[in-house]
Amino acid sequence: MVVGSMGSLVLKPIEDLYGTSIDLPIQLIKPDPENLREEFDQEDLIDLGNNMKQIGQLDEITVFPILTETSNWAGCFDLHDGERRWRAAKLVGLATLRARIVERPSHEELVYKKVSRVLQTRSLTPEQKVRGLEKAMSELGIMDQPEVWESHRERLGGGQEWPQLVRVLQLKPRVRGLLDNGAINFTVAQSVGRLPLEKQEEAAEYGVVNKLNGRFFSTQVVPYLLEEPDASLPQAFEHTRVGDWKQYSKTPFQKGLAPEVNERVEAFLEACVEWERAWEVAVRTALADEIKGNDNYEYRLKDAARRIAERAQALIARIHQDGQNQIRIPELGALPEPKQLSHTKPYQ
Repeated sequence: MVVGSMGSLVLKPIEDLYGTSIDLPIQLIKPDPENLREEFDQEDLIDLGNNMKQIGQLDEITVFPILTETSNWAGCFDLHDGERRWRAAKLVGLATLRARIVERPSHEELVYKKVSRVLQTRSLTPEQKVRGLEKAMSELGIMDQPEVWESHRERLGGGQEWPQLVRVLQLKPRVRGLLDNGAINFTVAQSVGRLPLEKQEEAAEYGVVNKLNGRFFSTQVVPYLLEEPDASLPQAFEHTRVGDWKQYSKTPFQKGLAPEVNERVEAFLEACVEWERAWEVAVRTALADEIKGNDNYEYRLKDAARRIAERAQALIARIHQDGQNQIRIPELGALPEPKQLSHTKPYQ
């Protein structure tokens, strides 16, 4: 039912207000001070407000009547759903909002409704959802009872992100602090949450100190540590940055068909000779000088050389690995110097 004027509301018993809709003056609507959503994009709100000016308000907000001690209507309303629309209307100077008046539910039911709305809002970041879920669980008195969280999942509105969200909620305080101050992002934080508690701080801090790419850390380093729980962080990093570590975690040969060690060593050394020959050609033809000034060629050659150097370094690290999975990496400069080539003029 739509009520035509504010005056008619004053004359009605409080029970008759519920379920009615009316154009409410903005100043009579009070936002929820405990809204789980704490951040709103100003430009986005202005765009919404201007759109509401042009085509009207598409969806009504919902409000609770504020009651006096004698259960009479106090003349204003608490905002239940629609703070984004309310903020947008204020920014662009709208005088009223179409609102539906509903009865205030119990505190517990209200918390469930609030957090469900937060978790189901796609425009909110995972970090915002974590904070909202944490606040709701605290209000429900279950924050320190992770064993019961799953039983509340459906009422809390947990969707596909639920496993990652609760993983972050259970992080060790030091790791959670790195997330809250922006040292790591949500992707890294939730991946660290997959590790045993005793390894979480070390892993997160290793990623921060070494400035590891978040995607690489979460899709390579953490899975490696889960598969190799006794591995150190340096070992995990060296093995994963070489690439294809999963492929070589087990022998690629069928039982009894693996070539002799000496055959594999010789095959490896022959492949290395191909790189040495390519390097010699580049020197003889003064290729490095010829490509100067061409950003594309310079980048491609530098990147190829860098990748080869990284793989060589990783191989040296494995050879020098001791029984405690600690890797001692000698400086490349400690290797024998390559044989000097005779000077040859570049091709004419």
